[in-house]
Order: sequence, then structure tokens, then C-alpha cells
Amino acid sequence: MKTNINNALKKIEASKQAIKEAEWILADLLKADIEVPSVVEEEPSSEPSDIVDRVNEVMEVTDKTPPRQDLECPLCQNKVFDNRPQKRSGEYKETSPDFVCSNRDTCSGIKQGQYGVLRKSWWLNSKDLPQDWIRTVVPPAKAEDTVALDDTEEDSKEDSRDLPF
Repeated sequence: MKTNINNALKKIEASKQAIKEAEWILADLLKADIEVPSVVEEEPSSEPSDIVDRVNEVMEVTDKTPPRQDLECPLCQNKVFDNRPQKRSGEYKETSPDFVCSNRDTCSGIKQGQYGVLRKSWWLNSKDLPQDWIRTVVPPAKAEDTVALDDTEEDSKEDSRDLPF
């Protein structure tokens, strides 16, 4: 039994010595001026990388969608204010909610905040935001912005002569 313990202690001492040697080798490697490849991130360019940004540079973009007036709080059935236009114009802070319940008294979504009572609020990324609130209605195009297609049989016969099949 005593010899087993002595053999184990010798192995432990040999392991300690091997670890010290490995530490010296690693230290020498780290001190050396070896060029190690690194990840270099490109600096963001001033040119827009997205096609939407490129179009927005050339064309003025104005959102003329009026605020929704028909929103109803799912908790108390009172009116909900759509604050998105005020946020876009800078009248409200960017951190303000996109939608706020008008009920300051009896809505079950009211919370006690640090400086007072907070009405139930929703942001566009809120999990409990009703999806029908953010639907987009596209108005029909004006007549001068459309192109009328005249589909006659003569045109279709001429076009089919050029086709190889």
C-alpha cells in the first residue's frame, strides 16, 4: 500500500514538472513576435449598403399614413392612442410607446411606475400587441399612374410566331 502511494506521489511530481515545462514553452511562444492572424472587421462605410437606404438617399420618403383612430384596448375596451406619427416627427421620444390606452383609471393594464401610474402601453415589438393594429392599407393608384394594357388577338398571334416552340 505504501509503495502505491509513493508511486502515485512520484507520478504527481512528474506531472507538475511537465506542466512547468509546458508553461515555459507557452510563455516563450507568447513573447515571440509570431504574426497571428486576427479577425479584422471592416469599418462601416458612409455609403448605404442596403438598396432601401440608396433609394431613400435619392427620393424623399414621407409616410403619409394617418394615425389609427379605431383602436380599442383589449383589456378595458376604451380608445387606444396611436403615437407613431408623433414619434416619427420628434414630438415624442423614440422610447415612447407606439400605442397607449386612454383609460387612466380602471384599465387592468395600469402599472405603478417610479414617478406615478402608467397606462397600458404597447410598442411595435410587444408580444401582446394585437396584430390588426399594425395592418397597412394601401390606397388605390391614381388613373394617371397606371398603364392600360390592350390585349388583342392580333398582338398575341404576332408574338407567338417569334417563339421557338
